[in-house]
Amino acid sequence: MSADPSVSAWLRVRSPIDRTVALAALVVVSPLLVLLGIAIRRGDRGPAVISLDRVGQAGRPFRLYKLRTMVPSGADGRAAGSTLTSFDDRRVTPLGGALRRRRLDELPQLLNVLRGDMLLLGPRPESPGFVDATSRGWRDVLRVRPGIAGPTQLLVADWEGRALPAADAERVYREEILPVKLRIDAWYVANASPRIDAMIALSLVERFILGRPVTRVHRRLAGMLPAAAQPSGLAP
Repeated sequence: MSADPSVSAWLRVRSPIDRTVALAALVVVSPLLVLLGIAIRRGDRGPAVISLDRVGQAGRPFRLYKLRTMVPSGADGRAAGSTLTSFDDRRVTPLGGALRRRRLDELPQLLNVLRGDMLLLGPRPESPGFVDATSRGWRDVLRVRPGIAGPTQLLVADWEGRALPAADAERVYREEILPVKLRIDAWYVANASPRIDAMIALSLVERFILGRPVTRVHRRLAGMLPAAAQPSGLAP
């Protein structure tokens, strides 16, 4: 399949479905969110949930909700320093590291789905400082709402963590990593379907719940990407 700047028909009709699923999921996970919030607060008395600036559909800014995983630097709970996080980032708390490995810190974004800011599956939203809405790559991706999870979390996360150096991380991210993520997201925007979403959802469960980073579904999904989105460092 080749990337196309148009939006797939599936993505154009999915928002009401995602909101319904998000509402049901919030009911189910609310007790877990309360328990995790208490545990985070006991760690250092900082806020359990933080909001971050992100860019959404058509370049509109919105506030993304997350469980806090880093040491807070102020009353809002945000961490000082770069918006990028490497594998060995010392700002991440022990509990925060466990939440990140299972992606449990993303659960509050179900509220973003209910608000209409996000979808359940889609391109991950980016910080404003890394978005160039005038570029072709960004225009293709910003045609749709961002997602709580998406193909780049499966196919880029490990490579990204290894590729980010302690120094000059923002340059490496902007020039080497972000272009790969944009090509994958543009492919998804143009080709999303119930089948592809089912593959992504299954692979997310295999990776973050069952702890199987590379499975047959993962390899099949990677094999569907255009060649331009598969540099050697991204091989599954």
